[in-house]
Amino acid sequence: MVNGSRVKKIQENRIKNGRGAGEGKDYQPFIQAHDNKVASEGWLTRHFGWKTHRIHHTLSEGERHFLYSLEWLEEVVDIREQFPLLPISRTEEIAEQLGIQHAHLDGVNVVMTTDFVITIKTPKGLMDIVRTVKPSSKLSNRTLELFEIERRFFSEQGIDWGTVTESKLPKNLILNVEWMHEGRYLDTRPGIDEEYVDLISNAFYKKILEDGGESSISKICLRSDKEFGIETGTCMFVLKHMLATKRWVTDMNIPIKESKPLLISNVEMKSQLSDFNIVS
Repeated sequence: MVNGSRVKKIQENRIKNGRGAGEGKDYQPFIQAHDNKVASEGWLTRHFGWKTHRIHHTLSEGERHFLYSLEWLEEVVDIREQFPLLPISRTEEIAEQLGIQHAHLDGVNVVMTTDFVITIKTPKGLMDIVRTVKPSSKLSNRTLELFEIERRFFSEQGIDWGTVTESKLPKNLILNVEWMHEGRYLDTRPGIDEEYVDLISNAFYKKILEDGGESSISKICLRSDKEFGIETGTCMFVLKHMLATKRWVTDMNIPIKESKPLLISNVEMKSQLSDFNIVS
C-alpha cells in the first residue's frame, strides 16, 4: 500500500514534471497508462492520436470509445485526457463549501482529474468543453458528489462540463473508427508511401466499382491483392487509410464488417458527423 506521504510526493512530482500541461502533441496526461494499476477493469490502453500526433492514455473502455468518436469529428482540434483540476486548493474549497469529502487516497487529498478537455471549432472561434465518461451503472452517490466538484470548478471558468454515458456513444461509428484506426498513418505499414497509395487506390477503386457490392470486403481485398501482384493485406490497409483520411466515404452509422460488402464513394469530404453531437 502507498502511504500518505508517498501519495503526496507522487502528486508533486507529476506537477513538477509537467503532467497536465501543454497542448496538442506537447500535452502530458496527469495520469498515464504505466502509473500503477489505475485502469478500470483492465481497459488501460495507449494509442497514437489522429489529431494530436501523440500517445493517448485511456483508463476505461468508455474512455477509449469516446476518444475514437472524438477522433472522427471535424470540429475537434485538440484532446487532453486525464486533465488535472489545479490548483488542488480550489477543489478542496469547493468540497468544503458543498460539505463533502474531497477525493483522497490513504488519508491524503489528491489532485482530481477529468477525463477529457476538448478544444472544438465554433463560428466564434476555438472553445474548450469538458466531458467525463462513466457507465450509468456506476453513477453512485459518491461519484455524483465528485462530479459536482468538477462541474463547479469548470463553471467558474465559464467552461461547459458534462457527462457521457454508454447511451450517448455512437456505437457503430466507434467500432468503425477502431477498425480503421491503424490505417490513418502510412508509417504503420513499411514500404507504403503516398505515391504508392495513390497508385493502388485508383486501381482498387475501379475494382470496387466493377464489383458493384457483390463481394465482401475481405474477398475483394484478397482478390485485388492477387490481381495487382502485391502483398496480401495491402488493399485492406489502403481501404482503411482512404476511409480514415476521408478520401473515400461510407455511412459511418452502418457497422463495417469484413465479411460483408461495403458501399463507398470516391469524393473529398469536409465533415461527417454521424448522429453524434459532442456538445449535447
